Amino acid sequence: MKTKLLILLSLLTSSMHSQVNTVCKYQLLPITKNYEITKADDEVTKNTKKMLLEAFDIAQDFDYILKFNKIESSFRIDESMINESLKSNFLYNIAKSLIGKGLYYQNREEKKMLHQKEVMGELFIIKDSLMNDWQIHGDSKKIGNYVCFRATKKCKSCSSIEDVWFTPDISAPFGPLGQGGLPGLIVEIRNKGSILRLVEIKYQKKTIKIEKPYKGKIITINEYNKMVNRIRGNAKKMSN
Repeated sequence: MKTKLLILLSLLTSSMHSQVNTVCKYQLLPITKNYEITKADDEVTKNTKKMLLEAFDIAQDFDYILKFNKIESSFRIDESMINESLKSNFLYNIAKSLIGKGLYYQNREEKKMLHQKEVMGELFIIKDSLMNDWQIHGDSKKIGNYVCFRATKKCKSCSSIEDVWFTPDISAPFGPLGQGGLPGLIVEIRNKGSILRLVEIKYQKKTIKIEKPYKGKIITINEYNKMVNRIRGNAKKMSN
């Protein structure tokens, strides 16, 4: 019995160690029913739906990369492997913006999240605190090799995310798009128009570099939301 316990503890320790330095690749997929053209759609709506589906076709060639160790994580699109011909397509920037662009960084010890992104030609670092504001539900499903459980944000108006699916099989409190804090890795994120899903995971023996943003004007999430609302308000006035 003692031998069996020691073997189990050894396996658990090995599993935890192998998950310390991890690289995950995600793929973005459209929820196609949301882009089906209906009789009620006018020409502008029809063209918008067609354009977005074309942008999703481009985005499916992107590698959405999450890297993490025990404390930190980073997430961004890896543009190094993208075909140069795609970058000249006018839908390329739309494709990059479909789920969220820029660099996301988390530090669990400091309980902070940073999001570096460009707004109206200016680079910002949006600072937010990490809060465990998830509600875990009883739903479960298998995604790939992992049994996953559904979670939603307690504050529904605070996020465009409808739900996430995480797996306790990988005991890492991280996920893409700066999401995390659940008792397992986030395998899938769903919003109203798309699904971001884990397609590959690699455990590294050597230490991996977690990218942290340094360039850009630092603002809080509240300041960022006020700025975006102001930009939208000005754009609406100009269109009237």
